[in-house]
Amino acid sequence: MATEVKLPHLGESIDSSVILAWHKSVGDAVKRGDELADMETDKATLTLEAPKNGVLLAIVAEAGQTVTIGDLLAVIGREDEAWSPAPEPTPEKTAAEFINESTVSIPSAKTVAKGQYKVSPVARRKAKELGVDLAAVQPADGRKISGADVEAHAAGPAASSQPRGQRRIELSSVKRLTGQRMLESARDVPQFALTIDVDIRNLLAARAAAKAAGQNLSMTALLVYVTARALLEHPLMNARFEDDGITAFEAAHIGVATAADDGLRVPVIHDADRLSLTEINEKLADLAGKARENRLLLNDVSGGSFTISNLGMTGIRQFTPLVNPPQSAILGVAAPRAVVLPGTDGGIYPAQLMALTVACDHRVLDGADAAAFLATLKTGIESFQPEQ
Repeated sequence: MATEVKLPHLGESIDSSVILAWHKSVGDAVKRGDELADMETDKATLTLEAPKNGVLLAIVAEAGQTVTIGDLLAVIGREDEAWSPAPEPTPEKTAAEFINESTVSIPSAKTVAKGQYKVSPVARRKAKELGVDLAAVQPADGRKISGADVEAHAAGPAASSQPRGQRRIELSSVKRLTGQRMLESARDVPQFALTIDVDIRNLLAARAAAKAAGQNLSMTALLVYVTARALLEHPLMNARFEDDGITAFEAAHIGVATAADDGLRVPVIHDADRLSLTEINEKLADLAGKARENRLLLNDVSGGSFTISNLGMTGIRQFTPLVNPPQSAILGVAAPRAVVLPGTDGGIYPAQLMALTVACDHRVLDGADAAAFLATLKTGIESFQPEQ
């Protein structure tokens, strides 16, 4: 009996994928575990494997097509086995629909005879001024000729061609899926944001010390290290909103937004609260390389409980990221800036301030929760001492 290959559940918050390419053709023999196709989600590139031995009888989802969980992708069966898709049921017409289809003919823009469109007074005046025959004008809406329709007709075909300096850029599947998820975030998640300035001189000193010792220590690794420990003191910041409640995590699994050629990826540092600074730095470097080369595996992008988006290297002074649902919060990191601050002794001292903005799901967190977390994070950063 033929086996239908459907899109399986790919992981948390992943409900769709794009078929990038098929590795097999209809009629090819396949074995269980063979790579049938490459698929791409907003998080990673995955491989669709054959669930059984047999022959590929049909490919239902074409390359470039977006599919959702449960959609039919392909069919595998015996070489002599025939398969055809089940016909879609034809809904019965109501009496009113039958009468309408039988007795009423509604003309479309293509079937209306010339001169039968309605014409606005402005269009008549424009036609007279420009010497345009209204019988030759096609209305943009298919019903009524406007002044703009007359002007466009008078200008000729050149005016309707694409203006100079414009080009169309096709969205990559990652950008398209990311856009869909961010639309859901902005539309469905009630969000608020708080910003605090922190003095990062101790973090900069730690980077300088690491560099002197021959280690390239990133600011993001330092922030992941301190943030992971702050999250353990504020469990609702390290949580997810779900339909029937809130799930708070005992471990900090921190996703780090990473730019790639085809869009944004968010690899996850699992159990960051238990990792040393060196381990976090090494894992970040490895995951960033995978993201740039499109080699992230599903495990690399799954299980995040909190996200950090660092734009400090771009010079951005402050920004508010969108929550990455179903997570309850995300931290936006801006560029440091040199300032002079008043001291407690009446003098002044130099500082390096960085704006940290936390965006939160108001269904999980209140302003007091977010403020307390930022205070803990500020203390952790400003009192940071390198590991001994």
